Amino acid sequence: MDQAENDTSPSTPTAAEMLTRLRAVDTGIFDIKSLADQLKGKHAWIFVLTMPVSAIFLVTVTLLGTFLTGYFVASFLVAALLLFIVGKMLDQFEKRFFYQARITVMQRIQETEGDYGLIPHFKDFLPAKYRHLWQSLRKGRYQYIDQYIAAITLLQHKLEDDKFTRIWEIRHPELASDEDEDEV
Repeated sequence: MDQAENDTSPSTPTAAEMLTRLRAVDTGIFDIKSLADQLKGKHAWIFVLTMPVSAIFLVTVTLLGTFLTGYFVASFLVAALLLFIVGKMLDQFEKRFFYQARITVMQRIQETEGDYGLIPHFKDFLPAKYRHLWQSLRKGRYQYIDQYIAAITLLQHKLEDDKFTRIWEIRHPELASDEDEDEV
């Protein structure tokens, strides 16, 4: 029933339009790490200075604690515990950037797929390991970012345009070119 609705849809793109959409996808916009670095923006200095400041803090608090209490090991453990707590707080702060970057990339995948979809229409040209990807995309779930990038890259490099065009025209006979009808 779903297939029949898609076949009669007046907005069904041609095979050439689908191939153009596929070729136009830039997988660089789906890189979570670079997007997280961009989102850090003016806060990036915090993560750059973490190690040097931590080392200076550890030495300073340990020496100060040793002079005040006379216990080197206890001073070191207190300083290390404080650094551990601050490190966990910084880690949570950094994870927020990665979480926001992941959400942004999922929105970009949703925009790339659009209302009509992209990857599910190329499912015949993808290995079976991408089955969960195109099924989840069809349902509006975009969490498989790495697999999406791999599928787009695979299709952009390995897809044979002629084979896709033939299969597309078989599935959507109303879009078959006039040249094909003249040959038959």
